[in-house]
Amino acid sequence: MTANTVAGGRTLQPVTGRGWRLGFANMLANENGKWWGTRRWLLQLAIFVVLTNGLVLIVAASGGRSGQTPTQLFGEAADAFTGVLNVVTCIGVVVMAQGAIIGEKQLGTAAWVMSKPASRAGFVLAKLIAYGLALLVLALLVPTALFAAETYFFWGAAPALAPLLTSLALVALHVAFYLALTLMLGTLFASRGPVAAIGVGLFIGGLILGGSIPVLPYFLPWPLPQLMYGLFLGNSLPESWAMPVIATAVWTVLFIVIALWRFGREEF
Repeated sequence: MTANTVAGGRTLQPVTGRGWRLGFANMLANENGKWWGTRRWLLQLAIFVVLTNGLVLIVAASGGRSGQTPTQLFGEAADAFTGVLNVVTCIGVVVMAQGAIIGEKQLGTAAWVMSKPASRAGFVLAKLIAYGLALLVLALLVPTALFAAETYFFWGAAPALAPLLTSLALVALHVAFYLALTLMLGTLFASRGPVAAIGVGLFIGGLILGGSIPVLPYFLPWPLPQLMYGLFLGNSLPESWAMPVIATAVWTVLFIVIALWRFGREEF
């Protein structure tokens, strides 16, 4: 099929695919364009880098006065970086994605898109993939690469490659959990307030209660930030690492399934 030209010189793009893939490529290209076709990615990258990598510079600046060894300073920098990285990414994804679906419903653009040859599942999955890719690059890969460069420059130490990649996988799963949760809540509620309250509340609840409840953390993503920090310092994963990882992955998939099911029954 070839594209047709309409008034104004614009080109109609053919819609391909069947089932959930109907219109998916076009919707994904549109969502990616919102990130990479504007200065949005640059602004978000600047925010993440300043909040996370800026702490390493503060540790380096204070280290000369405190008399700490390079190993101690590296550990302090890793502690600060991993702690803030998990806070800004998880709260950041809730703040950024809370209107991804609700905003479209309120503005009427979701109803307009669904009036075209486009699948509802593709609509949700396009947002999931676009937001996930943007966060992976802007909030995780770039700041972590800069962290390794900073610590090597200041103290001649950097996380080993294998533990570094494993820790990135853990924090990516952590972020995916909150992204899937936020998108699911966006299909269940009509306003952003409950979405933000539940997402941020669950994360803060992990910070406050994660160490005081013996069993619950094994079924939630709360232990993942501590696992990441241990890997940065070269420690091996504890024997209990698999349970929270598997539970987080299961919850993430469940949230996506619920989001697809609920949006598929949305009345427009």
